[in-house]
Amino acid sequence: MGLYVCPADTVAAPAETVWRLLTDPAAYHTWMDPKVESVEPPGPAQPGQVVLLSSGALGMRLWVRFDLDRVDPTTHDFELRVQFPFGIRMREHISVRPVEGGSRVQFG
Repeated sequence: MGLYVCPADTVAAPAETVWRLLTDPAAYHTWMDPKVESVEPPGPAQPGQVVLLSSGALGMRLWVRFDLDRVDPTTHDFELRVQFPFGIRMREHISVRPVEGGSRVQFG
């Protein structure tokens, strides 16, 4: 048995703006804490791309890896596999939808 959580929130920004932030791995540091260590191949999010991030606390450096499987700019959806420290792995689907007053961003 597993736990399934599908968080979502409304963001006061147009869907295209949110999509641009989510699909520019080199700029992740502008809106989230981990440091972007590498993006291969470089450029906007694309299938087959690998993004390595690191974050530190208490003198430890922890690594996270994103493997992008699907990126659809027409529907504002993408899917990735995430590898966290200590062998934790998950699959993620992220969608951005326009709603009144901004965008609905959903993970899961």
